[in-house]
Amino acid sequence: MAFYTNIFGNPNGGLYGGSVEGEPYFGNNPYGGSQGSLYVDPFVSGDQGAQETLARLYEAEFEDYLQRFFPVEQDLIQQMTTGFGGLQQEEIARAQKAVARQYANVAGQQQRRLAGYGLRTPMGTQQEMQRSETSALVAARNFARMRSEERRMQILSGGLGSGISERTVTQQGGLGG
Repeated sequence: MAFYTNIFGNPNGGLYGGSVEGEPYFGNNPYGGSQGSLYVDPFVSGDQGAQETLARLYEAEFEDYLQRFFPVEQDLIQQMTTGFGGLQQEEIARAQKAVARQYANVAGQQQRRLAGYGLRTPMGTQQEMQRSETSALVAARNFARMRSEERRMQILSGGLGSGISERTVTQQGGLGG
């Protein structure tokens, strides 16, 4: 019997059956029958037994939803309705900083490359770079604003219609176009 116990656990309900203290599922095994409402009761008779069991399962599922998912959904809705302006401004500021940093890197690389030949960056090139940077900043701000609005609508609608917005960006000559 010791061999059987070592290989297969306790013959009276052990090895993850949930009925032996110290096992991972002790007192929390949804398949063991000790939970009451999470298994089909074989002693319920008549036509109402399956219906009542299904009703208990639906109620348990709804309770699980209320405990685990509903608070997260409410937090997202709160963020997208009352705190949305601040989040949108943060995203726009990040996009603006990324563009400015990239243009500073490119300008520095160009200056170092020309300095290697003993030349300076021509004034016309600097002005073109500034105009290009301004245009890129405006585009980045607009895209960040558009993307945050799109994300807000996806969160509030549960992700419905996300394919429509992607096609719109592509048709407008955005990312995919």
